[in-house]
Amino acid sequence: MPEALIEQVRDRVDVVAVIGRHVELKRSGRTWKGCCVFHGERTPSFHVYPEDKHFKCYGCGAYGDVFTFLQRLEGKEFPEVVKALAQEVGIEIPDAAEEDGAEARQRRKERNEVLAACEAAARYWAARLQSRFGEAARRYLEERGVGEESTRRFRIGISADGWSDLASRVAEKGVAAPALMRAGLLVEKEQGGAYDRFRNRLMFPIAGMDGQVIGFGGRSMPGEASAKAGAKYINTPETPLYKKSKVLYGLDLARETIRKARAALLVEGYFDVIGLHQAGITNAVAVCGTALTAEHVELLQRCDCREVTVLFDGDVAGLAAPAKAAAALFPAGVAGKVAVLPSEGGKTDPDEYARAHGRAGVEALLERASPLSEHLIDRAVERTCGGPARQAALEEKLAAVRELTPFVRMMPEGLARSVFEDAIAKRLDLDSGALRAELEGERPRRPALARPEAAPAPRPPRTAPGSRVKVLLPGPAADALGLLAAFPEALAGIAEEENLPGLMPPGPLADLARDLIRGPLPLDAALARVQEAGDDDALRRVREIAGPARPPAERAGVELRKAALKSKLERLALEMGEAERRVVKAGSAAVDDLSIQYQRLVNQKRDLQRRLHSLERGG
Repeated sequence: MPEALIEQVRDRVDVVAVIGRHVELKRSGRTWKGCCVFHGERTPSFHVYPEDKHFKCYGCGAYGDVFTFLQRLEGKEFPEVVKALAQEVGIEIPDAAEEDGAEARQRRKERNEVLAACEAAARYWAARLQSRFGEAARRYLEERGVGEESTRRFRIGISADGWSDLASRVAEKGVAAPALMRAGLLVEKEQGGAYDRFRNRLMFPIAGMDGQVIGFGGRSMPGEASAKAGAKYINTPETPLYKKSKVLYGLDLARETIRKARAALLVEGYFDVIGLHQAGITNAVAVCGTALTAEHVELLQRCDCREVTVLFDGDVAGLAAPAKAAAALFPAGVAGKVAVLPSEGGKTDPDEYARAHGRAGVEALLERASPLSEHLIDRAVERTCGGPARQAALEEKLAAVRELTPFVRMMPEGLARSVFEDAIAKRLDLDSGALRAELEGERPRRPALARPEAAPAPRPPRTAPGSRVKVLLPGPAADALGLLAAFPEALAGIAEEENLPGLMPPGPLADLARDLIRGPLPLDAALARVQEAGDDDALRRVREIAGPARPPAERAGVELRKAALKSKLERLALEMGEAERRVVKAGSAAVDDLSIQYQRLVNQKRDLQRRLHSLERGG
């Protein structure tokens, strides 16, 4: 595009009129003045200079010409902005060459056809929702707390149950089947012809930042047979316009709030965005069936977003979301936070929480959000150390470091990475210099031997015939075993109820627990078997609780139950951590298979915590 042509468009455009569509401007001497759209302010500091055809905000520093203003406001590319304004002022932009011009015209023609197809489909499905055919869908939306205003604002619709409904309905709007095919709304049959991709589904139009519909998400209606409905959610396939890694649901409606707050709230689903917007949290956006990507972050940065808070469901996918978000946020230098939904009452979605607690409740939840880096450290410590990080074994601390290493390396070198490394070192009580060398792969080399042949051959360790490898026994399980050894007759029934043998590592210690349940054994004999099979720490704890730290007989049963519950909670934490790692490794494809299993673990954890709290509260 020739510079002279760009200058011609800039000269002919009325900068006050164009910017005035988005900012309420009032004349102030030789300039026009208003409240800046790029940051929240009450005292006008945004000035437009019609003579020089530029703007400047003395509050946030935003500056540029009319092209810069529209690029930043609408998230469009420079050529797109210039062409739109050129058309508006009647300036024709010729193609650079006939061949290139023909290709460009064809691409524009196909793009416009896809946009027309998406717009026509959105209008038809929205109208169908308001007709007699949408009665069940309207009832379901009402049950989900979606009001009529939100239904219209987000342009929700309902597709027909037939296999060939859409093409005939939009044909009168000039939209042909090939355009619907390119838009991903029809699926081509092998034997010829096509059928509707979306059938009897709630339809959520997905728009670009400029508000034009470029794709759809469809949710199956509740109550349908799974074989008929297929996946609960399906999306438009990738098209020339719709690429799920480059679009955020609700961004067209959230961009102004994001720009003013310089912050975005990232959730997982369509209903989450709608519910939060209804509650007044209008900077909420959602990924469309994928993890947050660098392209998503770039879109948010176009809205001057400086901070992203992750607020996902309490299921396995939600708990894995912060780790995935870090991969996009850390390299871009965008601050991240993690808000955790309470799980006392079972799984909670953001939209349910917004309906139950309103704007004030959501804002209070977001105020308690922790920095993303801190959250990642907490999760790594919880999974690997089990208890206070400073008291953890060296192996457990190193496991936490290994888990955090990829996140550290995601950060650009500089202050942010250095602060993250220092936070890890402080939390794990490690030397920061040694940790930094470990994270950067700078391990000290072993001194080379001058004469390798002179090095003595290593001797195999001496092991007594029939000796066994020592078994690691978690602390609470060791406490429970010590209590049972001290009070075998009184606690046998409780130990059987809590399945104490199942809490032991398979082998001699589990056999010991079973033998103690079947009948009493002398304490010395029980300790001897622990010494033979268990590690030193396990032996110390069993001896301590069966000896000097032995509780009164009337408290022994409660203490055994508490120790067993703590042991079960430790095991659940490991299982939940493994499920999260599987999701992070496998991606969203594994989420459906793991969600039911993970929710079962969440429910078990909640029940165990409730029992433990009740015992501890009772003294």
